[in-house]
Amino acid sequence: RSKSPSSGQPMPSVHQLIIGASRRDAITNMALKLRDALAKTYDAEVYSYFPPEHTIDGEVLHLPDMPLGTAEDILVYHSSFGLEDVTKQLMQRPERLVIVYHNITPSIYYEASDPVFAEQLAWGRTELEMIRSKVVKSFADSHYNAEDLATYGYSDITVIPAGVNPRRLDETPTSTMFLGELGQHFPNGFVLFVSQVLQHKRAELAIEMIHLLRSVWRLDIGLVVAGPIRKPLYRRDLEILRQRLPEAHVLFTDELTEQQLATLYRACSVYISTSEHEGLAIPPLEAMANGAPVVVRAAGAVAETVKDAGIIIPLDAGVGELAAAVARVLEDDSLRHQLIMGGQRRVQEFESVDTVSHFVDCIEELFV
Repeated sequence: RSKSPSSGQPMPSVHQLIIGASRRDAITNMALKLRDALAKTYDAEVYSYFPPEHTIDGEVLHLPDMPLGTAEDILVYHSSFGLEDVTKQLMQRPERLVIVYHNITPSIYYEASDPVFAEQLAWGRTELEMIRSKVVKSFADSHYNAEDLATYGYSDITVIPAGVNPRRLDETPTSTMFLGELGQHFPNGFVLFVSQVLQHKRAELAIEMIHLLRSVWRLDIGLVVAGPIRKPLYRRDLEILRQRLPEAHVLFTDELTEQQLATLYRACSVYISTSEHEGLAIPPLEAMANGAPVVVRAAGAVAETVKDAGIIIPLDAGVGELAAAVARVLEDDSLRHQLIMGGQRRVQEFESVDTVSHFVDCIEELFV
């Protein structure tokens, strides 16, 4: 254990545990931001259950390497999934447990297509009940998530999107090479969808929407689906859909560098979210920070995150209504400007709260 330079005494540890680590993962980036602040006072590292991806190796450590703490130390657990081995370790470790709840996707979306994944999601909600007695402090990164967590018996939940940084790509340069490639694919612009390509993100709605924009509205526009392909069978279904819709002009990027992502946000005509379930929704914030007008479906915490800075489509609306909203933004320069300005204001409002300092203050109170 590290020692305090002033007293020579062992520093208390406040380590964080995430399930998987990737440079493109929102929870990973939030945890690293918190670590940097916690490390000023505590022995603080981020550990991942699965081996960290090579892109972030060294920044995030592997769980088997986490030293065993004491009952005075704290383990911050970022809850977003369920694995029985993780639950077992949480129950056995001596540290006090703090939970940061990022929401667990309802298993119903995967019961038919991926029953093992569905079981793991369901286990995550079982885990919430099992570890509750060990949790000394609860955080949720949206009011939507806090309400969900409360249904499992948690109370006194602090709502704070700790570590979210919508402007994290500000210093990342635009890639002129990638910009040129995009211009060749889409000479008249493109709509951008950023997400892991998973069933509950409903990428098929974005593909159907682009087909309508091109075939009904006669807009020469394309679609970029930017994000890692997590479920190959779902990706196959999306490809079948694309081939069935003759006007579905779509580019799948799979994994991206930060520079490529920044370029997409800055170059897109409209950013869209078609998701069915979201605990916070960071990509719309990043899109607004990079000057993109935003059109989203009102899933989970999306409306709470975007507020009046974007066009919010009811979750029960059809793909035609989604396409109509995007067409309005593409054709109405005044509306487009209004949304871009509103997005900048929303990001400033989001940044007006120092969420990292607030989180660290809450942790410090546990050591008093």
